[in-house]
Amino acid sequence: MKLFAKILEWGVNFFGFILAHLPHWVFLLFVDGLAWLMRKFDKRRFKDAKANLDFVYGQSLNEIEKENLIHRCYRNFAFILLESIRVVYIPKSKYKSRFQIINKHYLTDSLKGDKSIVLMSGHYGYWEAMATILPQEFQGYDLASLGRLTDYKAINDLIISRREACGVRLIDKKGAFKHLLKMYSNSKAVVGILLDQNISIDEGIWVDFFGKETTHSTIASILSRRFEVDIVPVFIDFNQDYSKFEIRFYPPIRTQITENATNDIYESTQKQAKLTEEIIRQNPSAWFWFHKRWKSKYGEIYQHPPHSLSKP
Repeated sequence: MKLFAKILEWGVNFFGFILAHLPHWVFLLFVDGLAWLMRKFDKRRFKDAKANLDFVYGQSLNEIEKENLIHRCYRNFAFILLESIRVVYIPKSKYKSRFQIINKHYLTDSLKGDKSIVLMSGHYGYWEAMATILPQEFQGYDLASLGRLTDYKAINDLIISRREACGVRLIDKKGAFKHLLKMYSNSKAVVGILLDQNISIDEGIWVDFFGKETTHSTIASILSRRFEVDIVPVFIDFNQDYSKFEIRFYPPIRTQITENATNDIYESTQKQAKLTEEIIRQNPSAWFWFHKRWKSKYGEIYQHPPHSLSKP
């Protein structure tokens, strides 16, 4: 197993080195090739994305529009996978020049006085850049990101090494809360969390998302309330050919502290879900429609063919 892990690591690193030194138009050929393979052999993702689009948009989008969105989603996913492999071999100055930051004052205002914050985002655009470009904004901070590890140690080691190369610790979502409590008990802590996936109701609460009930993690809301820190939303979009990226910060969300803790957590969490929905509506092609986002309550829509439902 150790030999396999070493071979995998060497192969990925070598491939990443090659990709990093290709002209951008050639790199895009690899992106399009991988996207084509995904469309060809991963039909499950297509069906799940189609179920989501049917559920959310109904007849307001026609079948061609929905299919185009899904094809773009495959291409986005292929880009993120290949970019993540090659990013450590791209010169930092060249990599940084591809990003533009909008509304940075929302971040800097929340950090004044060496305060801790929670960075909130979703699987939108180039979300992996949260761990590759944003760390430079947090010199002297304890940085971490939450993520799900796989069942394969060799792959996990690759994921962790990529994050650590940029100065960010990866905390497995499973059992993460105790690690986060320790982080935020000290000063100058920043954790990045993607908050747009379905979770069990034991792990979160019900919120409204695209006019449908779905589960949402409360972890950012709890940290904000317990440690009196801001939740700073940030979403990173890309242009058509992935040559430029826009990092946009949004007004911070602070969980209120009243006698009704349950309602405080709900209101903060619903604000996070609503903001994420608004951003997705502005550019649906940038969101990762492959997740079974409404599975906890509407699991039947992911059965193929789905059971009949009332029109959205």
